Amino acid sequence: MRVNSIKKRLIAGFACVMVLFVAESVYGQSKQPIATIEVPYKQKAYIGKPLAWDGREMMLLRRDGKVSVLPVKTNRDYSTVSSGFKPFSAAEMRKRLQSEFGNKYDVSLTHDFIVVHPPGSPQVWATPFQQLYARFQAYFTTRGFRLQNPEFPMVAIVLRTRGEFDRMLKAFHHYDSSVLGYYSPRSNRIITYDQSEGRSKDSSWLFNAGTILHEATHQTAFNTGLHSRFAPVVRWESEGLAMLFEARGVNNSQNYPRQEDRIHAARFAQLKKLYREGNVQGKLADLVVSDDLFRTDAQAAYAISWGMTFYFTEVMPSNYRQFLKNDAARTDFSSYSRKQRASDFAKAFGSNFEEIEARMKRFYQDLKQPDR
Repeated sequence: MRVNSIKKRLIAGFACVMVLFVAESVYGQSKQPIATIEVPYKQKAYIGKPLAWDGREMMLLRRDGKVSVLPVKTNRDYSTVSSGFKPFSAAEMRKRLQSEFGNKYDVSLTHDFIVVHPPGSPQVWATPFQQLYARFQAYFTTRGFRLQNPEFPMVAIVLRTRGEFDRMLKAFHHYDSSVLGYYSPRSNRIITYDQSEGRSKDSSWLFNAGTILHEATHQTAFNTGLHSRFAPVVRWESEGLAMLFEARGVNNSQNYPRQEDRIHAARFAQLKKLYREGNVQGKLADLVVSDDLFRTDAQAAYAISWGMTFYFTEVMPSNYRQFLKNDAARTDFSSYSRKQRASDFAKAFGSNFEEIEARMKRFYQDLKQPDR
């Protein structure tokens, strides 16, 4: 996730201090939401199902899949709309998005996506997202995962120009002008822009863009239960997986079955350079217990995260599979300490970080840089 659009991981941060005060009028005895409520705030009505409430603020999952955190201090600050929760249909979402973006954009539907895009064929703009979703499903189901069906239609927005993209990003507090796209768990949307610079496009142009592959992998993982939107996610895990799918041998293994096709050439080159300069040692352990390396040395963090993920999928696939399953099963709105992160990693891969680093180094020393 190349832009953190949730006020420094709003969802995870809010989760860490959440008291989970539960109101019987909103939640049943099973502590599962059974009602749709309406919260008035700043002359707007927010409608959705409550996810968590700490007696001061409530996290509300809205019918379009967005999450809002609203000031709710007592049960007088909301009203019950219905005894169940029903997301907007794809047709309703499409109508709302067309109204939001106007006639300068088309809104196209696939089986699982709603794509806002410049005027043009849905085959060019929308189909690549559905293709990735299908290949993501195939990759994990063949490895023993039971993925959930997305609760909401997944929204992807492809803006016409970099300028429009920049203006939209400026709404976020931590805008990074170097990013090409992002997925926000808070809005559950991908936002990017047409990076073809006027060049002609065919049905594969978007699919071949690393930005789309990366962010669509994030979105799919969060919407199919591979990651939780409402629990802290280990960043090396989520970023490593997204980078893994940027390689054609992963996202399109039927046509590219060789190991060299599964190598992310750019990240592999960065990792080899880090090894040559002696800048890998100790960083695996750092990434296991903390996400700080992404802040202090982002290039190393991304390269090593890809290196860990590719190594585990190639050499220890059953261990990696169990690690992902265990991580996805963690309780929503729970804290995740350094100690617990280290323990969960050790259960899957072992606790001797130096030995794992040494094995990884030997693996990459023997691996050849792909030609492309």
